[in-house]
Amino acid sequence: MNIFTLTNDGTDILGLERGGRMLDLTRSLSFYELTVNNTTIEPFRYIEELILDGRFTLGYLGEVVSCVDRYGLDQEFILSGGYTVNAPVYPGKIIALGNNYHEHIREMNQRVPEKPVLFGKWPSVVIGPDEPIIKPASVERLDYEAELAVVIGSKARKVTASDAMGHVAGYTCLNDVTARDVQKRDIAQSLPWMPSKNYDTFAPMGPCVLLKDAVPEPVEIDVQSRVNGELRQNGNTRDFIFDIPAIIEYISHIFTLEPCDIITTGTPVGVGSIEPGDVVEITCGGIGTLSNPVIGG
Repeated sequence: MNIFTLTNDGTDILGLERGGRMLDLTRSLSFYELTVNNTTIEPFRYIEELILDGRFTLGYLGEVVSCVDRYGLDQEFILSGGYTVNAPVYPGKIIALGNNYHEHIREMNQRVPEKPVLFGKWPSVVIGPDEPIIKPASVERLDYEAELAVVIGSKARKVTASDAMGHVAGYTCLNDVTARDVQKRDIAQSLPWMPSKNYDTFAPMGPCVLLKDAVPEPVEIDVQSRVNGELRQNGNTRDFIFDIPAIIEYISHIFTLEPCDIITTGTPVGVGSIEPGDVVEITCGGIGTLSNPVIGG
């Protein structure tokens, strides 16, 4: 079940993809609550609201869709088009992993890390589908990095790996855009990676969130990138060095993960450069494709 954050006729709403068509989930939720629970609610317009309210589950949203079908409103609530797909969530923080695929480690000629390699991306650099990635004039080499991102669903503090998946809401695609020349310069000077990862527009995210309960565990999802239609990366999360439960356990013993935080899980082999005029597509199995053009800035 894929949930979108949309703008339709100037209003933000939620959408649910069904057979290639988009159901107005905001209207569906209000109808369900009024019909089944005899409750008038403020319209839910953002995934963050559903997560914080405890409604972002396959069980609850499945009941909503079944109710719409039962009353024959599935056609009436379908959006006819003209809507914009936004970044699905705007997180409090983005915790990113480096060097988390065995093949990528070999590609970079580096050692397998003993613990997850963490860095941060700022929420302000998030953009949505079809928004342009801006290559700053001062950056010589700009790289794409296809990643599966984990959306946190509930507060996690010092959790065990066995309990970690209970704190996950779902999954989305993220492009960990990197100013590679800046990163290499800073590493050579023993400086943090922060600048190279956090120019504006360096975290395209989307197009939706796939609910956690729709994905069998352990999570095995294809992660791919294409540039101008050419396949560049073709990995699977089976190649993770640290799986999602281990990552959450490790991070949550350092600081608290909050609902709607994002953990982006590293990139598979095949990273490369992009230039203004290119179009980058990040595809994660079951989630869809995140597409962004590249422009100069």
